[in-house]
Amino acid sequence: MTAAGFLSSVITARILGPEGRGVMSAALLVSTISAGIAQSGLASSYVYHHGAKKRFSYPSLLFYSISGIMVVSCLIACFGISLAPVLKNIGLLVIFMSAFAGAQTYFFTLSQLHSNLNFFNKLRLGSVIGNVVLLGFLIIGVRVVTPGEVLMSQLLVLICLTVAGGWWALKHEIWNVKEELDTTTLRRVLGYGLSQHGTAMLSLFLLNFDKLVLLTRGNVVEYGYYALAFSTSRLIGSVQDAVSVALFSRFAGRDADRLAQAVGIAFRLTFLPMLIVAAVGALSAPWFLNHIYGKQFGEVATPFAILLFECVVGGASWTLAQRFNASGRPELVLIRQFISVLPVMAGIPFLPEKNAFQCLAMLMLAGACLRLIATLALYKFELREPFPSMMPTKVDGQLVRNMFVYR
Repeated sequence: MTAAGFLSSVITARILGPEGRGVMSAALLVSTISAGIAQSGLASSYVYHHGAKKRFSYPSLLFYSISGIMVVSCLIACFGISLAPVLKNIGLLVIFMSAFAGAQTYFFTLSQLHSNLNFFNKLRLGSVIGNVVLLGFLIIGVRVVTPGEVLMSQLLVLICLTVAGGWWALKHEIWNVKEELDTTTLRRVLGYGLSQHGTAMLSLFLLNFDKLVLLTRGNVVEYGYYALAFSTSRLIGSVQDAVSVALFSRFAGRDADRLAQAVGIAFRLTFLPMLIVAAVGALSAPWFLNHIYGKQFGEVATPFAILLFECVVGGASWTLAQRFNASGRPELVLIRQFISVLPVMAGIPFLPEKNAFQCLAMLMLAGACLRLIATLALYKFELREPFPSMMPTKVDGQLVRNMFVYR
């Protein structure tokens, strides 16, 4: 899955060049942000309250959530297009992409209802493979591929995934709750969702503020450079992302003691090992980027190296944050997000005209480090527990060994 996503990134960079890659990345940025803002934490709240066996009108929640998310995504996309002149020629396409990206994102989160993550992984795989396959057809059938044509193919994939999500929900009747314990209210459902959404909104901002800054400067080529560095650096976070999703899916609204143990193990087994991988990737970045993407993208080596470490540090803090998300306390995660965003915002007005790439990447890394520090502080002062250990233990090693032996 990761390899397919990387292949898609390489192909689009080579056939579109820095400027075309910049236009495509700008369109994806607007649709991603629009879809993310529109979520309102509704799917996460569905998963939590369903997992906690609360009685509620889940069919109505499902219908109104999807409908509302698609409408709000379109409205936000219209505003985003007005701020990005490079998108005006493909504005309608971006609006449609935002609507179906909103629905797809909702089903991605909702699929965590099943702790085996079977359908969740199928959606992810379908997204990546579908984009690669349609991109291949474009290259074969079109002499000169444009950003609009690439985006059309991605829109088709989004539509298919949304239909698949609806089919999955109907087939498994996901609104049914076995052994209902008590009744929850709309206020509680929305309250949990909005608390979760506050965290998601700050995360969305922290992940995209750097690209928004570059995009509003109007230099689409520079934006294309940086967007490629950012998207490629995200590949290293796939392991930590998968672990965090598994933790929330398995323990949301359930056993708090087992959750605490699982989060500690996940943190120890992923943080330091992935930092080592990031260091290797950073050292090889100049050679790697020149040979894979071409010399025209050689300038992104420095921000790419910095963003590798940012991705790992941010992923570690998100792994630890599942202790609060899955136990029904997302407001604590919101606090640490808010703390980390303040210094980052303060640094934006002082960005230089030249070498803004490196400065933006450093701000992102600073924000990730502050999120990790704030999360560790919550363990110490809110949970009254020692700081989580970063060093894997012999028991952790035995656990990993047993996993591979039994497979």
